[in-house]
Amino acid sequence: MCDHAHAQGLTEVCMSVEPDPVSRRIENRFRQLLEAAPDAILEVAADGSITLANVAAETMFGYSRAELVGQSIEILVPCEKRSVHARYRAGYAENPKVRPMGPGLELEAQRKDGTLLPVEISLSPNRSGEPTSVIAIVRDVSQRQHMEMMLRRSEERLRQAEKLEALGRLAGGVAHEFNNLLSMVLGYSELLLPAVPQESRHHLEKITASARRAAALTRQMLAFGRRQMLEPRVLDLNTVVIESCRIASRLLGENVETIVLPSLQPAWIKADPTQIDQIMANLASNAHAAMPQGGKLTVSVSRAEVGENNLVEHPHVAPGSYVLLSISDTGSGMAPEVQARLFEPFFTTREFGQGTGMGLASMYGMVVQSGGSVSVYSEPDVGTTFQIYLPSVPPEEEAAPRAAPLDAEQFRGTETILLVEDQPPLLELSREFLERLGYNVLTADLPEKAMQISHEFGGTIDMLLTDVLMPGMNGRELGYRLRKERPEMKVLYVSGFPDRVFEGPGELDVDEAFMEKPYSFDELARKIREML
Repeated sequence: MCDHAHAQGLTEVCMSVEPDPVSRRIENRFRQLLEAAPDAILEVAADGSITLANVAAETMFGYSRAELVGQSIEILVPCEKRSVHARYRAGYAENPKVRPMGPGLELEAQRKDGTLLPVEISLSPNRSGEPTSVIAIVRDVSQRQHMEMMLRRSEERLRQAEKLEALGRLAGGVAHEFNNLLSMVLGYSELLLPAVPQESRHHLEKITASARRAAALTRQMLAFGRRQMLEPRVLDLNTVVIESCRIASRLLGENVETIVLPSLQPAWIKADPTQIDQIMANLASNAHAAMPQGGKLTVSVSRAEVGENNLVEHPHVAPGSYVLLSISDTGSGMAPEVQARLFEPFFTTREFGQGTGMGLASMYGMVVQSGGSVSVYSEPDVGTTFQIYLPSVPPEEEAAPRAAPLDAEQFRGTETILLVEDQPPLLELSREFLERLGYNVLTADLPEKAMQISHEFGGTIDMLLTDVLMPGMNGRELGYRLRKERPEMKVLYVSGFPDRVFEGPGELDVDEAFMEKPYSFDELARKIREML
């Protein structure tokens, strides 16, 4: 009786014993950590069935916990890879000490809706029970892969920009030397033309025409190298685009439909209108070549914002408000390898004699020089879209109208001009031309010599006509020094490297002007008389 009572009491005591509080806290803490984990955590039994899943696994795969537990792990594997996965699992079941898939393995998982998800999987054996199970930690790496792709794209764009920058410097240097040579060809051709018999003039005219085409090519090279002299003014891009498309539609022909979509509000930018016309002409020509059988050209103007998060796509611009010019065609499109070289000078896919390969290269340089950016989207047999971002500016008052051009009879003069040019043939040629117009010409082949002539000459020097890039002192510095002594003297700078004109003391004064080499003597004569 006593023994029975004792046994009954012991049973009641045992039944009333609660779990160890420490063990309970550890278990609760483990469950909290399991549910808070950002990665999906699964326990998989030796037979491949899922025995445990946390809340992240539900979110990642789209199954509820009740749907996951008890199912084969193969439901999370793409259908075409399930047989391979089953062989891995079978091998692991036979030898659990061997890890069939190492930590950090990147694979594809399949969600409940059938979509695929790039994941990184780490496996570790759980030997706390028998038989041994596997703990799988699954991480969604889609965002990381996206960032890696964006980084690769950014590096590729940076390399392309650096390559184009280097090519631009090379092209600008070549154009500068070429301009001096072309100036002499054009100048001597003009001087010879009146003295050549009428029946032989067509040969000289062909020489002049060829030199002018070469000069146009050097201007394109300077545009690509962003070394053109700009005359920017505030303008509504809508107006320029509408007029350019009106002209382009006649050139494109009746089999190309041109659609113009201007912005609802004025799209004010500050740019050289001549450059905008050139950009439109280059892109229209490119679209026409891509649509030999006809198609559709769509040109639109809109407002756009460039933020910090999309500077990768626009490496030359700062965050802010822009006007977006978009030109799309339904032509043949371009393969990726063509797009990669699209803005390289002299690269072209056209047949020999049908293009120089400078159109898009110069367009790229013009846009960047205006503070903008160019993006290209193209797909073979679908078409191409150029997106040009130009800085948006508030409207300003229109510039004062320019003076009326001079008549040819007004080109002559009797003033004194100090001519400075470090290329002796060009110096002699320019002197001869100016003297034919009636000017008194003082010549110097170095800036130091020009300084000496100015000091020793007792009369009035009405104009300094000087090259910019010269040994020692440049033309800007020379003009600054001489005008301190002769403040009434006009200064006309000439150069084949326009961007170097402003490497000097301040902006050009009202009595200073610039001409880009090569120029015709007609243009030079007109400019001198306008200034004097």
